[in-house]
Amino acid sequence: MEGISLGTVSLGVVAVYGIRRYFIIHHILIDIPTVGSSGFFSTYWGIFDHLKNANGLLEQGYHRYPDSVFKIYTSLGWQLYAGGHARLADAKKAADDELSAQFGINDAFQAEFTMGPEVAWDPNHSIAAIRGPLTRNIAKIYPEMREETIASATDHIPLTEDWTEVPVVDVLMRMVSRISNRVFVGLPLCHNQELLDINVKYSMQVITSAVLLRMFPKFLRPFAAKIVCTTQGSYRRLRNILEPMLQERLDNDEQFGKSYVGRPNDLVSWLLEFAQGSQRSIRDLCIRILGANFAALHTTTVTVTHALFDLATNPQYIGPLREEIEKITNEHGWSKASLQKMKKLDSLMKESTRMWGVLAANSSRLVMKTFTFSNGQVVPPGYILTFTARAIHRDEANFEDPNDFRPFRFSEMRDKEGQEVFHSFVTLDPDFVPFGIPNRHACPGRFFAATEIKGILAHLIMTYDFKFEDGQRPKNIEIAEAISPSPKARLLFRKRKP
Repeated sequence: MEGISLGTVSLGVVAVYGIRRYFIIHHILIDIPTVGSSGFFSTYWGIFDHLKNANGLLEQGYHRYPDSVFKIYTSLGWQLYAGGHARLADAKKAADDELSAQFGINDAFQAEFTMGPEVAWDPNHSIAAIRGPLTRNIAKIYPEMREETIASATDHIPLTEDWTEVPVVDVLMRMVSRISNRVFVGLPLCHNQELLDINVKYSMQVITSAVLLRMFPKFLRPFAAKIVCTTQGSYRRLRNILEPMLQERLDNDEQFGKSYVGRPNDLVSWLLEFAQGSQRSIRDLCIRILGANFAALHTTTVTVTHALFDLATNPQYIGPLREEIEKITNEHGWSKASLQKMKKLDSLMKESTRMWGVLAANSSRLVMKTFTFSNGQVVPPGYILTFTARAIHRDEANFEDPNDFRPFRFSEMRDKEGQEVFHSFVTLDPDFVPFGIPNRHACPGRFFAATEIKGILAHLIMTYDFKFEDGQRPKNIEIAEAISPSPKARLLFRKRKP
């Protein structure tokens, strides 16, 4: 052994471990068809292929194996994917101890480390607050959302006669943060710039930290998290801002009960309705407010941006949208009920999401025990199974001319007799899955998100003219399965001309 360094030995051990692990896993998954590279050395090229062409690989797997689970080698090792109505139906019926949505989400975002164990392992009362009182109160709180939409737009997009260049993604992120926090923590805190900056930064920190952590073996993640995760600093800063308000709310609830006169109608109150024991603490409330912001900010910002980009490159559709919005608001004013009547605008949101979306694959499930699909295919426990959202949305069996942007595709469907209640943005449908598999685990905040998105778009469409300087939609940024409008993209805005 003389002359052989400890580093060389360590490197050799790691290499042997990696090779052994590859062949063991490959044997376990050998009956599941492969898309992309499959050989030991070629899988390393597969990692880069997945990072830059995940959507192409998913499309290939979706069409080549339409009734099957398939696997792709990624930076995280072998990942399992499925699409098609039959596999969605199987997953929809699966029990949580077979295919777990909670464990799937926790794995995707490494939530125990990035957001805290409160969010990862005790999410039920947050979900109950969002699915229950938040959703029930949207109509009551919409005037405040509308007020914040107008104020934040005016602050960030000047009403000038001449064209002004606007960094759209950054501006919309800040608008969404203000509008959301008007509902989450109320005035005046929703105008606190440090609080808004923390929430915007936190969303990026969670995503970045999760990507890095998932590259470590599971047994190393608790140690790696101490170095990789940067979210604790955001928690401490947010706590410094919110603690006086949260302590007052806890004291008032203790002294006067949950129905005292003047109790704010916001997320803090709704969380306290369900909180028990340690959930009624400042730490727990801060972490859940950060979690709510994470859920709201990124997806809402991306959805609004995609829709604006689509309209800027297809301005012929802005006129019909303005006519619809003006007619409805002249008759009924600005309210949640008015927004629900805007079928063309709703259709634009749905079509833009169908075309682009936030993720090429979503609805991750951790396989908890050996699971047999209705076609007889078996998947082993311990693997993440994800569904091919973009391929479903672009399947010509599901949509006519699926690669064409037709903003009124869904409003035309709803105009048909008996179809009024179907095909809306929030409707759960196996052909439209941005909110997840259509079952009990579908996104509980989709009604709030839809109201916020529609309110922002309606205001911007009615208040401003907007365009790209060269008339061209910037290319999306696609890294692995994540899809985002270019953060460097600029739109030109001006005060709307008659």
